[in-house]
Amino acid sequence: MSMAEIMREVADMPPKRQNELAAYLLHLRLQQDADWQIEMARRIDDKNPKNWIALPEAKKRLTGTRKK
Repeated sequence: MSMAEIMREVADMPPKRQNELAAYLLHLRLQQDADWQIEMARRIDDKNPKNWIALPEAKKRLTGTRKK
């Protein structure tokens, strides 16, 4: 399958499927980024509660609905 065929097929997908594909492609890219993996491991291992955020705040940040 050529890149042009893939692009046409993706363009015909509903937005939800395009979002799923975009997330998967980002996942693949980040698997190859050693600096990102190191930073994520550092954040996950952070034992200082001052650096943590609550799940609702994380969701707001991810969806861009944070109040300014």
